Amino acid sequence: MLHKRSAPSKASTNEAKQQKKFKTLQEKVELLDLLREKKSYAAVARHYGFNESTVRYIKKNEAAIRSTVAVSFCDSFATDAENPGPSTAPDPQDFQASKGWFDRFQKRFNIKSVSLHGEAASADIDAAQKYPETFRHMIEEKGYKPEQVFNMDETGLFWKKMLSRTYIMKDEAKAPGFKAQKDRVTLIMCGNAAGYMMKPGLIHKSANPRALKNKNKNLLPVYWMHNAKAWITKVLGSNWFHQCFIPQAKEYLHNLGMDFKVLLIMDNAGGHPLDLYYEGVQIEFLPANATSLIQPMDQGVIRAFKALYTRNSLQHLVDCLSVIQTALKEMKKETLNACWKKLWPECVHDYKGLSPEEIQHEAVDKAVTLAKILGESVSEEEKEVTDREEEEQEQGLTLERLS
Repeated sequence: MLHKRSAPSKASTNEAKQQKKFKTLQEKVELLDLLREKKSYAAVARHYGFNESTVRYIKKNEAAIRSTVAVSFCDSFATDAENPGPSTAPDPQDFQASKGWFDRFQKRFNIKSVSLHGEAASADIDAAQKYPETFRHMIEEKGYKPEQVFNMDETGLFWKKMLSRTYIMKDEAKAPGFKAQKDRVTLIMCGNAAGYMMKPGLIHKSANPRALKNKNKNLLPVYWMHNAKAWITKVLGSNWFHQCFIPQAKEYLHNLGMDFKVLLIMDNAGGHPLDLYYEGVQIEFLPANATSLIQPMDQGVIRAFKALYTRNSLQHLVDCLSVIQTALKEMKKETLNACWKKLWPECVHDYKGLSPEEIQHEAVDKAVTLAKILGESVSEEEKEVTDREEEEQEQGLTLERLS
């Protein structure tokens, strides 16, 4: 005899429902991720053991759920960053996110991975917030105009390095001699609150590199300095102040019809001399560990300069590409056809123009003439390179013609 199954009590039904409820945001996010992986509502409901309507309800509130997770994540990170010591909060449950999940999470909420180092890592936020008021009182008391207030800072420039990364073939990266170009110089940049930028100082490793042999360095668009590591030192900082900054500031203010009364703002970096003095110039050092937050050069001037430097460097490469196209267009069909004579004489037409060798010599003559007009000289190292290229190509410029 079959017995009827007793109906579950309300208490047991409520208990079952309680067990099906999500207890954490993590579980809801995992459910939403399953839906994003094209799992059906029914399949997800079966996986978690509850009604399909519950899955649809969670999906309907996806934006709010994910936003709550992001806010919680950022708040937790900010708290940890401000209090790097041991946490007194209970340990969270171990959450093992896949790389794909974390990548999507970063993109969705615009979270970036950065290294906390240098000035930004040790920035004194309180000092940075208080100093502008002190600075404003100084300006009002001394009566400085924007044209008279300058900020100086230095930055490293990898002048041969185009982009931070690029896509290259793996075999190429492993090739002997492969390395990224990291020739570094230091630039001393200085500008005022009115938007005027001075001629920058440049610190190179060499006092007289081959490229500048027999060149008048006073005519360069930079103030040339050197030291073994291409770093700023107190001596170079003092030289820049007296020989570069002072003359330019005087000329600039004189042309504007303004008095030579200058405020120069600097950070207290090790290479900056603390005993700089010149009549009419006030030196103001920014609070320690606050320069990355308030120094004008760090607020976009240097970053904008480097971006424009890279753009203009790449533009030169683009110009070279257009020269390639121009040279190809100048080549005549008859010349190209004549070059097939040894391999396929039957296809060569009766060519009466200049031979390829004659065209080459004519082009070389014009190039040599232009080089002499421009006053260019060829260094011994460049001559050796030219010799090797001539041997490889069997023909080329003769050194005597370039001397």
